[in-house]
Amino acid sequence: MKPVMVATWNFGVKAVLKGMEILLSGGSALDAIEAGIKVVEDDLEVLSVGLGGLPNIEGEVELDASIMDGETLRCGSVGALKDIRHPISVARKVMELTPHALLVGEGALKFALRCGFKREHFWKPGSREKWEETLENLRKGKYEAESFYGRVWKAVHGLWKETVSAVALDTKGCMAAGNSTTGLFMKMPGRVGDSAIIGAGLYVDNRVGGAVTTGTGEIAINYCLSKRVCDLMVSGLSPGEACERAIAETLYRRNFEGGIAVLALNNKGEVGAAHSLREFVYAYQDGSMEKPELRKVERFSGY
Repeated sequence: MKPVMVATWNFGVKAVLKGMEILLSGGSALDAIEAGIKVVEDDLEVLSVGLGGLPNIEGEVELDASIMDGETLRCGSVGALKDIRHPISVARKVMELTPHALLVGEGALKFALRCGFKREHFWKPGSREKWEETLENLRKGKYEAESFYGRVWKAVHGLWKETVSAVALDTKGCMAAGNSTTGLFMKMPGRVGDSAIIGAGLYVDNRVGGAVTTGTGEIAINYCLSKRVCDLMVSGLSPGEACERAIAETLYRRNFEGGIAVLALNNKGEVGAAHSLREFVYAYQDGSMEKPELRKVERFSGY
């Protein structure tokens, strides 16, 4: 079978490039997902993914990540994880070494350290300065709102919700999906987004395909968005049709501000996407291509 990998945003090109190296050499979709996402986690120019990126309101970086195997449906996630460079790898350890699906906060950190991950702390260039600037503007009352966190939301609304999310199909027909993010910039401490929630931020099943999200995580959680897309593909919709239907459902009742994007790949290698963001692009490569290409998706405003 011809391998395929897709990943969200411009930095998804690096994830797909690395992942396809593994897929084209006969490697597994699961290995391709982990390796590709690690590249983005290490990228110092990407402030919305990885250790040292954009922090919460208190200046601490809390990371969310998850990974899922489409053959076994096994999965692992971490939420609000601090001081670990590769949360995607910790999520995989949760899947492989524990009877759990999700570890958060201090428990996730203790588990990572027991697994041999090193505790680190640093700032990516520009992330601390952006936090300090936003905090100062809030203190000066430049943003009008009813509450402090309301002012925070006004300050950061529309900025830095870019999760690296990916789905892969390998030469054996097996699929996997994964994601990683710092979460919403200036979020409340302890906030866990869709990237750590199986069925919201990602879902994959060899019998149909996989889907991943990026954007305001609360929307994906509210609508169990990735699982919804997979269920729609089971019902016979193409990946594109399933994504559009799912996004249309999120527009019916708007319980959270912002927008969301969903990207899907079925077990035939067909891809689709839809979103309610200002803009959205994803990286795509199959086994016949020499390098990934970026694809722009027009904003979906309803049927």
